[in-house]
Amino acid sequence: MVKLAKILKENNIKFRWTIFTDLNLYNKKPIDLEEVIYMKPSYDFTDYIKEADYGVQLSDTEGYSYFINECLQQDTPVICTNFPSAHESVEDGVSGYILDMDLSNLNLDKIVNNIPNNFVYKEKCTEKDWINFLNKKVERKNYKMFEITAKTNYKDTRPEFIEEYRDKEIKYNSDGSAAIKQGDIYIINNKTRAEEIKQSGLATVAETKVETEEVKEQKQTEVQKEEQETNNSTKEINEVKKKIRKKK
Repeated sequence: MVKLAKILKENNIKFRWTIFTDLNLYNKKPIDLEEVIYMKPSYDFTDYIKEADYGVQLSDTEGYSYFINECLQQDTPVICTNFPSAHESVEDGVSGYILDMDLSNLNLDKIVNNIPNNFVYKEKCTEKDWINFLNKKVERKNYKMFEITAKTNYKDTRPEFIEEYRDKEIKYNSDGSAAIKQGDIYIINNKTRAEEIKQSGLATVAETKVETEEVKEQKQTEVQKEEQETNNSTKEINEVKKKIRKKK
């Protein structure tokens, strides 16, 4: 949030960012920018959403973002980070913009001069709606991944960042943390968390690329095609051998 606000400020982009929160409750200091305005939390701030150019949700992760859907219901596009569930509601470039966690794909020109306003929000409220969505391939572009190799046993207290566990299922402790064993290898999607793990010395960390489902399917198809060609060749060879034996 602070990073994006400063980038807007540094590029002389005029904006007013209204944040509904209780700083005292969370023991947080306000962002020292005149463009950022704090308001006390309210059960109904629909009018503010309607008047806004964007709703902004820059979370590390979200289970289901009610705020995003509240904005879209009021025809207000959304700027959000690339947490997995963001794709359940926001279509990048159509109903908002999905940013990488480090804002590396931030395009100020698009955000300022191409505010999405021609989208139709349809709430997913039936079983069929969710089946259609889950059958739709969604690829998170420019998403940095980090391979974690455990040097010892430890608890990963931020399991929401785990994308993939190599050769086994994730096991959880009673407190909700991931039970990591020495030698375990898993993939996380958050750079800050990767740095924290690296600095702790509990595991080695390396930036990596994770194949999308589309790439995996393509490779599987190629393997199946090669196997089929091999089987066909084997059949042809066997047929030739039979003919030779018959002539003898």
